Amino acid sequence: MRRDKMVIVGCGHWGRNYVRVFAGLLGADKISVVDSNVKALESIRQQHSGVGTSPSLSAALDSGGFGMAVIATPATTHFKLVKQCLAADLDVLAEKPLTLNVAEAAKLVQQAHGAKRILMVGHTFLYNPAVHKMRELIQEGVCGNIYYMKATRTHLGLIRTDVNAVWDLAPHDVSIFSYLLGKQPVSVSAVGGCYLKKETEDVAFINLTYAPNILASIHVSWADSNKERTISVVGSRARLLFDDLNALERVKIFEKGIGTNVGGRDSFGEFLFALRDGDIISPKIPTTEPLSAVCSEFLQCVKTRKEPLANARNGLDTVRVMCAIDRSLKHRGRPVPVK
Repeated sequence: MRRDKMVIVGCGHWGRNYVRVFAGLLGADKISVVDSNVKALESIRQQHSGVGTSPSLSAALDSGGFGMAVIATPATTHFKLVKQCLAADLDVLAEKPLTLNVAEAAKLVQQAHGAKRILMVGHTFLYNPAVHKMRELIQEGVCGNIYYMKATRTHLGLIRTDVNAVWDLAPHDVSIFSYLLGKQPVSVSAVGGCYLKKETEDVAFINLTYAPNILASIHVSWADSNKERTISVVGSRARLLFDDLNALERVKIFEKGIGTNVGGRDSFGEFLFALRDGDIISPKIPTTEPLSAVCSEFLQCVKTRKEPLANARNGLDTVRVMCAIDRSLKHRGRPVPVK
């Protein structure tokens, strides 16, 4: 078997980007694209000369010769397709979320481990240089003690039919928070609204709690005219701001803070608070494409057999958090443990 040949399942909005990047990394002649949409396949052939096409994954696998697969289809199909590719002895890169329930994600993790196959999840923000810089700054102690974090991910559309806005958008921020802190939340609570389509949350407000006492919030929306992609980390010494839509200053460090002056009291016997002023710094961030970094690491891990950053276990952990959020949504914000 030639391990350098790849099948990409799905050439929709995001799948086309995988075709573009891997065609540049591997060569179009080593890629075959699977999609039931004949017009979409014709468009791919016109854009990337030499790419093979097939209307079904089974038909493509029957032709043989593949060592890798990319799954860029609706989330509801991930379990079946990833399972099929692993069973065919392929290393797999699956779009996020890995699955829509914990049991299926755990089965895929176990299957990949047993087959000694690479299973990577497309959490692209873990490969964003700005997110790497934030983690670096936190680990260097720039923020001091982390108090809380908040993320906003809003826009008008794209409205998906397979999942709600929570499953579409929040996995990005759940995976980023866990990457920045190096741990998973212990509990979550969430409320949502179904304004555009009945029984499908298009707006949600999510709260997460991390040990020992770190709070985090996520706001996602398909119905907000203000497109925003920001993450703030507030600590005892500084605040970090990541703005993914700001091409010039993606990360800012606000060296301002507030602390208690326990030695001094005012006339009312209250603690005095000391405001600390400081600079606003915007560190230089490399302008590399996160998806290209994802794809490059996948190929490198296939070659070296090393675990990727966004490995199967990472994908499973994110699904655990997302399912806890789901349970809280159904109970109108009741706190739910992550398990």
